[in-house]
Amino acid sequence: MKTLLNYRVSRSTFAASVAILGLAGLTACESESAPTGPEGPSGELAINEVRTLSPINATSNDTLVHVNLATGAVVPASGTWDIALRRFEVRLNSPAVAGTASRNVTGYAVAENRNATNEQVMAFTPAATLSVFDQFRAAQIPADTAFKSDVLSSSSTSYLTFGAVPAANAARYWKVRAANGAFALFRVSALTFTPAVQVASITFEVRQQTGTTLGAAQSFTINAPTAPVAISLTSAQSVTPNGCNWDFTFDPSTTSLALTSNTACNVATSPGPTSPAFAAATSASDAAQYVPYLSVLSGPIPNSSSDKIGPFLYNLAGTNRLHPTFNTYLVRSGALVYKVQFINYYGETGTSGYVTLRYARIR
Repeated sequence: MKTLLNYRVSRSTFAASVAILGLAGLTACESESAPTGPEGPSGELAINEVRTLSPINATSNDTLVHVNLATGAVVPASGTWDIALRRFEVRLNSPAVAGTASRNVTGYAVAENRNATNEQVMAFTPAATLSVFDQFRAAQIPADTAFKSDVLSSSSTSYLTFGAVPAANAARYWKVRAANGAFALFRVSALTFTPAVQVASITFEVRQQTGTTLGAAQSFTINAPTAPVAISLTSAQSVTPNGCNWDFTFDPSTTSLALTSNTACNVATSPGPTSPAFAAATSASDAAQYVPYLSVLSGPIPNSSSDKIGPFLYNLAGTNRLHPTFNTYLVRSGALVYKVQFINYYGETGTSGYVTLRYARIR
């Protein structure tokens, strides 16, 4: 089974995949309430005034909860927001996330605890780390060029969740500009292996767009592939590759499992949002960006529970819990710069996904 984990993927992609696996156990027995949070403290946020926003109910696996740092309040997606949370994920209000409504919020990972040992991370507390957090002031703000936006990056195995044996993440889908110039939704709904750890089958689902209308899902399965196989979203089947008659190839090698787009024919993708889901989506042509590979959203705040630059680390004590790293992040929203820490992942009753945010405006 170990060969299944030898994927030729980037460090950030692999870390994100590990995070998906690890947190599956945290969500299995919990209901998914609508993400909500407390109203922010009243009054203008003064420079260097440290405030705490807790608990933010980010328990949903599907829906982002949006936070306005100026007011310290949870707001609707259509409102004025700076960061968005979902479970352990943190997103910035950037073109890759908010499209044309983007406020172009950018971030910078100070990540002062990136070299901390697991034992040190487990020993961190909100009180003990407050003085270090308070020391980050305007003088420590780096040059504007150091701030980065959330972006779409390449990940040929981002359709998977990783465990003892990888599985298809059917909740993840893509908006695709196909080789023929049309648009479609696309996902991998199932992946199975033989006892000898070879790909037994892979099932794809496609919803083709005609004009402004998305059609019903079409499903097709490739059984026992032994070599890379080309697939066409237009015909919803595997094809013999010939020019622009295909959109992706699937490599069944257990050291790859990669989906590669037909870049020569301008195939490009954009990750579908968590809401609406694949079946309820109404358009494949409305993404803010399309890029020439199977894409994932990445940014300056890693959405991984195994990256030491990220807000949380998973299972450090063998208890299947997330531990806050108390890393500091700078978030630039217009002329304002905030420092932000994530200092708890659990509510008063121990329920996961209730995030506590510590922040201050430093410019």
